[in-house]
Amino acid sequence: MVLAAGRQSGKSYINQWGGSMTTPAKFEINSKAEVDGATWYIVSCTKEISEWLRTQPKELRYEALAHGWVLSQFDIHEKLYTLLALKWS
Repeated sequence: MVLAAGRQSGKSYINQWGGSMTTPAKFEINSKAEVDGATWYIVSCTKEISEWLRTQPKELRYEALAHGWVLSQFDIHEKLYTLLALKWS
């Protein structure tokens, strides 16, 4: 019995049935607050975005404990949020 012939691995069927196999880059604002006259956001984001955030200046971000294995959570300054929104929206 032949289950797959050639390069037909079933990936195209899975993509057609359930959408893409990759998670789109995504972030979500959980809350925002004024700290010393500056606006800070608590943001949940995917691994791809969290890797980018870790390359940004430390005075503009703080990595909080992750509450799940899919999303990371950061406290970010308004300036960094603006860059995040421009790059990933």
